[in-house]
Amino acid sequence: MDNLPWGTDSELTNNQFYNRKEDLESIKSLLNTTSMGSPPTIIMPGIRGVGKTVLLKKIKKELESDYMVSYVDLTQSYSYQSGKLTEIGIMHQFYKSWMKSAKEKGFNTLINSIKKKFSTKKYKISQIIDIGGYPIPITESEEDYEKLLNFVLDFPQKIYNEYSNEIKGVIIIIDEFQAIKDLDKDLDGFLWFFRSIIQNQKNVAYVFSGSLNSKDIVFEKIASQMGAFGGRMLTIEINPFSKKTVYNYLNEKLPSLKLKKDGFERFYNCTNGIPHYVNTFANLLPKNKVLNNQDVKNEFKKIIPILADHLKYQWATLNLTEQKIIVSLVNKPLKRKEISESINIPSSSLSKSLNKLQNISVIKNDKGIYSISEPILKAWLKEEYGNRGTYPYRII
Repeated sequence: MDNLPWGTDSELTNNQFYNRKEDLESIKSLLNTTSMGSPPTIIMPGIRGVGKTVLLKKIKKELESDYMVSYVDLTQSYSYQSGKLTEIGIMHQFYKSWMKSAKEKGFNTLINSIKKKFSTKKYKISQIIDIGGYPIPITESEEDYEKLLNFVLDFPQKIYNEYSNEIKGVIIIIDEFQAIKDLDKDLDGFLWFFRSIIQNQKNVAYVFSGSLNSKDIVFEKIASQMGAFGGRMLTIEINPFSKKTVYNYLNEKLPSLKLKKDGFERFYNCTNGIPHYVNTFANLLPKNKVLNNQDVKNEFKKIIPILADHLKYQWATLNLTEQKIIVSLVNKPLKRKEISESINIPSSSLSKSLNKLQNISVIKNDKGIYSISEPILKAWLKEEYGNRGTYPYRII
């Protein structure tokens, strides 16, 4: 039986990859200017599930024969997984990823020289720990840490300088960049320091990607006119599939799914063209059976718990105030004062909760109007209330 890749697949085959040809070619064209000593800095925002990681890994695969391409996922760093991302955690993740990419390219001479530099105590190292098979230095003081920070961030340019006869440049892809919000009060300082180092690199391009939007605090701090990069970042937003694209995609890739016109309209409204949900919902619908609007609506109700699986876990980690804020927005967007009145909590006490919910991309704020940014979360909450007569504040 034919089927689509699952929404959780982060890397697709050439046959599975669909529609992003314009985005792909545009980003590749920009990155290819790296070979001329004029590397771009790109930020690639998009809502969760829209296919950013799939696109990034496609770009990596298509450019890595000419460049050293390093893919960094900030949410995979030890410090993030342990509860909060730190500057040291970011450096560890950068360093590990860049060493791995250099090793895959066969640049062993440079790797060995770096290991020697650490072992001869050029920096005051309190210890060297092993992460993923690579030595990670731990410095003794803040002053030594700043020196090491410079060294790590200079590493990609050093790679190019030593191997310029073998590669056209270095491309650094930093995914799940929204995780950097964990730095909180240290965020501004880190971004400005980061920019001060990489702005002088002539053969290293950077692509930042994450579940962000133009109103997001990280986007504003890094990409706005007042941000660390002074508005010089190139923004390429990755949008959901259009209705036409989803229609053509299903017909071409999953012909066993038979949708009447109103059935397709319902399908698109349920998924909002977000590839993660399009693939998952389409795979779970009955095949070789003509489905109308009501059929798709009925199936959606049954499948919502599966579509919302990752969101249910996130919901369970929220405190009661955070959950109540989301519930207050289920039926319509609200101003902060209206949220306060709805959940009977003083408006002055909502800042921390509102900021957290925006940071994890569950709600968004557009000119003072708050709304739920995850359509499937909203649908799941409505379905839970319809079935149980209450919202799932406590999940066991």
